[in-house]
Amino acid sequence: MKKLLGILVLGLLWCNALIAEEYPNSWKLDIHCKQDTYTWYESVFVVNVENNEFTIGPFKWGSTFLFKGKIENKNIKIIETWKNGKEGKINYTGEFINSNEAILEGTYKKDDNDWKCKGRFFKVDRPPHLDLSPFKYLSEATEEIIKFTSYNPGVPLTIINGSYVNSPVEVSGKLILPKEGDNLPVVVVVHSSGGPSEFTVITQSWRNDFRNQLLKNNIGIFEIDNFTGRGAKETATNQGRVSINAGELDALVAYKILDKHPRVNAKKLGITGQSRGGTASNMVVEKKFSDVVLGEENYYLASLPMAADCYNIGFENPTPTPAKILFLMGGADDYTLAKYCVKYVEKMKKAGGDVEIIVKEGWHHNFYTDTPAAKCSGCVQFNKCQVHFPDGWILDDEGFISKSLQEPFSKFFKTDLEKWRKKFIKASSKPQASNKLYRKLYVKMYKKCGEKGTTIGGDHGKETVNIAVPFFVNALK
Repeated sequence: MKKLLGILVLGLLWCNALIAEEYPNSWKLDIHCKQDTYTWYESVFVVNVENNEFTIGPFKWGSTFLFKGKIENKNIKIIETWKNGKEGKINYTGEFINSNEAILEGTYKKDDNDWKCKGRFFKVDRPPHLDLSPFKYLSEATEEIIKFTSYNPGVPLTIINGSYVNSPVEVSGKLILPKEGDNLPVVVVVHSSGGPSEFTVITQSWRNDFRNQLLKNNIGIFEIDNFTGRGAKETATNQGRVSINAGELDALVAYKILDKHPRVNAKKLGITGQSRGGTASNMVVEKKFSDVVLGEENYYLASLPMAADCYNIGFENPTPTPAKILFLMGGADDYTLAKYCVKYVEKMKKAGGDVEIIVKEGWHHNFYTDTPAAKCSGCVQFNKCQVHFPDGWILDDEGFISKSLQEPFSKFFKTDLEKWRKKFIKASSKPQASNKLYRKLYVKMYKKCGEKGTTIGGDHGKETVNIAVPFFVNALK
């Protein structure tokens, strides 16, 4: 059974016997089901309860879902029905453990195997962020799709030595600007391994709040699609599909594109993103990259890397640009571990960087999604290599594995790194060649070091907005 990761609904007022309060207080329903090793989950906001009953749906995102709920004293019953080629139904029952929370259980029978479901019906301290909500500044904004030529870097050295220009590729981005005004700051957003769909997926409803608040402060947004032009939809299950370095190169090229836009002030550009996007946001403010593409006089003014990977990509001797930089990391993130970014921030500070880091305890990867934290069995990570490379795969100034690591790296992976370096330099003169080499090296490293399985989610979208917006407003003013 393929389920949506989240379902959101807008209501008006609610009132029931258990708790007699009015909107904006709302309820949220989180359900997590398992069948052997398979799992699915969904989240629903409920802000319309009348006479102890509520109905949510129908929703039409490829399927139709309908929730009917009834509260009787401390007991709650919820029936979920759907139509997706076949009709289905789950009955959830539960009991309130206090005035703010009920615990739910349910069973769904499919293919003679039961799906065991558990969940919560609980009070949340905010209404949902919804496309249906009245985001005044977003509704008035202008939108423009901009296509531009970027490139396919294999490894960082192909950016640093300038050979990336031999591998052109067309990418695109959506520019969202306030209805009026010129000389506008813009925040560039780079997506994660989940791909450009995260800009529209309903489980990341925080984004409209983020966009709306930036626009309210006369700041635009440019969302880059790193994958479609490169023939990929996502890389979460295979990071070798697109070089991890494509994100920062696209963003650097986008700087020059936005610099030509009549309403944009390229001297006031910020950048952010989560996971891959966070890594790109970090590398964009590295002079070894930025100076090559933009020149020393041009650089991003502010960077907010979120859940960035500081283990697989980081320099032995970082040289940060004059940008204002803030890392936002999850203390419980088992995908991109915060401790490596804490170390990297210390190195950046010693190098003169204007950089700080916030580590939120208990936050997992993808912390801003509307869904509860849950296992992502297909997500690829390389943390198994921490035993062998406790400080990460540090790069030298050339953009290749640091010389201090080359001998142990070569022995562990049973490969001649000097030969690989020469291969990348040679391949960088041919379109697409270095990217193909990147994929081969990735496969080699995955066989030895990679594994699948992380925890993602967390429902911290509002908190993310409350950190990100003031940061950019202050940094880009």
